[in-house]
Amino acid sequence: MARSSDKPGEAAEASYDALVERLEKVVEALEAGDLSLEQSVERFAEGVKLARDAGRRLDEAERRVEQLVKDAAGVESVAPLEEDEP
Repeated sequence: MARSSDKPGEAAEASYDALVERLEKVVEALEAGDLSLEQSVERFAEGVKLARDAGRRLDEAERRVEQLVKDAAGVESVAPLEEDEP
């Protein structure tokens, strides 16, 4: 698994798992309450960027899955993923 970086600029290059791992660490640091206001704002901004990057990666993966769906005859077709209903 790729190791996440502490540098926000490198987050875009990280794998989805690394993004989530770093986001969890940011949330833990914020929840601990040991940061100054400035540090909290910086961490929050980093968390927002990480969440957006992770969401973008999930969207990309969903598009790839949709493109790879084949029907019973083996013909490739685009089919949206079914979302779980509440």
